[in-house]
Amino acid sequence: MQDSIQIIEKPDWVTWDEIHNILWKAHAENRENGIVMRYASLSGEEIRQRIEDRGKLFCAIVNNKVVGTGALVVRHYFLWFTKGYEPFGYMCFASVLPEYTGKGIYKYLILKREQFCREKGINRMMFDTHERNIHTRKILEKNNFKPVNYSFYKDHYNLVMVKWLDGCPYSDYRLKFEFTKIKIKAKVKRLLKLFVKHN
Repeated sequence: MQDSIQIIEKPDWVTWDEIHNILWKAHAENRENGIVMRYASLSGEEIRQRIEDRGKLFCAIVNNKVVGTGALVVRHYFLWFTKGYEPFGYMCFASVLPEYTGKGIYKYLILKREQFCREKGINRMMFDTHERNIHTRKILEKNNFKPVNYSFYKDHYNLVMVKWLDGCPYSDYRLKFEFTKIKIKAKVKRLLKLFVKHN
């Protein structure tokens, strides 16, 4: 990592409103392209409430300026790719200011959260995003995240990706089969709702 880039837990001198502003600016292009990232619209206080006591917010800092964010919240869900209610690290509030993209900061934020998970004995990291958020999906794929779930959320399809820190317990065939099955069900369910609504 370059010496000029630091990835640290949110320092006290960074306010939650500043975190909101960074998220809002970082996702401006997504909004222009019709990709609405709901977390970017939350207020600083709402962001604090969603993270504190359940996880950590990390900041990418360059020359004492926060240029990116990445939170990890510990959650428990029972899904096909989990083992019971074993905890996993849910990645959220990810951002890098436009003028700092292309420097590997997003990847560094992922690695910092992975380190946090390992220290806590958490084996899985999960991230969900708008299906059309191609840039983020490519970064996650390069960092060994696999698509495992797919659902309709308000006005778009959401993709869930998971990384197993001690190796994926499923074959590529099983992952593709389960994901494709879930994707088809989500699309059919959405079409049926539209059909019922218009008849």
